[in-house]
Amino acid sequence: MDKFTVKLGLSHITPRALLEKGRNVHDSILLNPAYPMLQPLLPALATACDVLEDANKAMEFNGGKVSTNNKRIAVQALRSILKDFGGYVQGISEGDKTLILSAAFDVVKGPTPLPPPEAPADLRVTRSAVAGLLKVRWKKMYGAVLYYLEMREEGTVVWERVHTTTRISYEKVDLVTGKEYSFRVQSVASSGISPMSEEVTQKAA
Repeated sequence: MDKFTVKLGLSHITPRALLEKGRNVHDSILLNPAYPMLQPLLPALATACDVLEDANKAMEFNGGKVSTNNKRIAVQALRSILKDFGGYVQGISEGDKTLILSAAFDVVKGPTPLPPPEAPADLRVTRSAVAGLLKVRWKKMYGAVLYYLEMREEGTVVWERVHTTTRISYEKVDLVTGKEYSFRVQSVASSGISPMSEEVTQKAA
């Protein structure tokens, strides 16, 4: 099956067109059965769209340096969120054209299929001065657009996916002081999903 890549289409786009893009992505992912993990992230996208819409209106009615600066910040914020969503959609869709289009992103034909990504390396879990908080970090993997982080509590064999992210670090909070937690991470690319990394165990402060 041919693999496709998300085409963000955010270069040289006007603020109004960017706002329309943000609304379309939000409405297309909302209740989309292909993207259940993205539903909790939609309020942040909706808020970014609302902020840009307000900034556009303020610029029309008021103008001035303050309105100009607020609009610039709102544009940057919405661009950043849409880039994150593009990464999420790419990883979850695994290059499926229909799934990408269902999220209101355009597609481009992917290059010759690559092998699945390697498991993330150098996974580290460190304690902090904050009770119940563990910091998790791993090495960025070439080609990865998304990472799945899983956690297992001391005394259980069940792994739980606790975070899906485009970043390479995460702070897990609300843990029980003195209890051990194991973590492992998986990288996702358009070419597939990697094996799990080695697991690392740490005791919460």
